[in-house]
Amino acid sequence: MANTGAGLFQGMPVSTSLSASSLNDHSGARTGLASLTSGVTVLLTLLVLAPLFSALPKPVLAALIIEAVAMGMINIPEMRRLARVQPFDFWVAVAAILGTLAFGVLAGVMIGIGLSLLWLVWVATHPNIATLARQAGTQVFRDVSEYPGDERIPGVVVIRMDGGLFFATSDALEDRIREIIHSTPELTGVVLDCAGINFIDSQGCAKMNDVVTLAEDSGITLRLARLKKSVRAALERDGALERIGAEHLHGNVDRAVRAQLEASPPDGGRPADD
Repeated sequence: MANTGAGLFQGMPVSTSLSASSLNDHSGARTGLASLTSGVTVLLTLLVLAPLFSALPKPVLAALIIEAVAMGMINIPEMRRLARVQPFDFWVAVAAILGTLAFGVLAGVMIGIGLSLLWLVWVATHPNIATLARQAGTQVFRDVSEYPGDERIPGVVVIRMDGGLFFATSDALEDRIREIIHSTPELTGVVLDCAGINFIDSQGCAKMNDVVTLAEDSGITLRLARLKKSVRAALERDGALERIGAEHLHGNVDRAVRAQLEASPPDGGRPADD
């Protein structure tokens, strides 16, 4: 909500109107003295200038207030930036604006917060699990969605999970590996690049054990590459590393792939290392 809030409101009034808050902000107000000054000014205006303003049509007075609120409380350049950088943030801001106009300031703020929290939950529960392939002539493995021409390894699927492995994301990893097993013919092994996994909780450790069981039941080998120290320690305490085996832990993806190709039997319907 940080970007959205900044783009929507410059300040939230506590005991005054939106137009007064907007004028205070544009005047460079920084302390409570500004409210006292504006209060005295309003009082003097009512006493001295009220007869002059009484003749103005109500639409004119309304236009002044609308201009102060619309142009002062809404940061138009920031809205353009949100639309350019992240359209979802822009539409959250638009929804908050419409909620403010229809139901009031508090409702608009709550709509913006609610939509931002829903977006956060969706992002947290849908981690990016990319399939990797090898750049020709190198040991570099890259996302095939960005480099579709890279070399895929026969019988071995390499994936990379970005983000923590915890209760909200662990099911996504298991589902992805299950999908790979069911959709890849003559699969001999799965290499999980753990460089992007910087946190794991107890549920994540339990799910890793489930993934090991899934691999064993499917007759494939699970290998982990670039495992971080803190994640490794948690998996070791939970017994997952013992089940995976030290020989299936590798310093980089290329070593993991080569080890899997060397371990794969050349017969039995599985592809051999060429």
